[in-house]
Amino acid sequence: MKKLYALLVILIILYIGINVGANNLPFGDSTALNTTDNATAGISMGNINFPKIDNFTDNKINDTAVSYRDANYNMTINVSTVDNGQSVADIASGLLSSGRYTSNQTIDQNGVTTYFLYNEGSESYSADIYFSKDNQNFLISGEGISYENSDYFINHCKNVIDAIGSK
Repeated sequence: MKKLYALLVILIILYIGINVGANNLPFGDSTALNTTDNATAGISMGNINFPKIDNFTDNKINDTAVSYRDANYNMTINVSTVDNGQSVADIASGLLSSGRYTSNQTIDQNGVTTYFLYNEGSESYSADIYFSKDNQNFLISGEGISYENSDYFINHCKNVIDAIGSK
């Protein structure tokens, strides 16, 4: 009987170890954006909740802007509200016609029309991302994004768009 108890304890320890290593149990830190649990744990300004992003430190810049910094990737993502006087489509169109950007794309991010405006360099680029959600216009920007970290940047921006919301 003692052998069965010992085997059971070993199996439980092995199960917990495997799940902690795979981030499937809440004993360790997750490396992804946890938008479901932390959407309200981020910064609130007015009637808007800015999400918490794992591996990023957040900083309230002012009453309309939040900055996220990941020191491991030397990356900063800035999120701010934009005046609702114009539609984001008109804002993006005006900026594109100014010739300040080298490329652009428009995507549907889970029902939110999103305008990506890029200024590309030889080793890095900057991005301005405009979208409107819950009757508020937003701008997400990043500078000095290396091409090798571009998926990391874009995926976190998309997750912010999904998670940002009204109180």
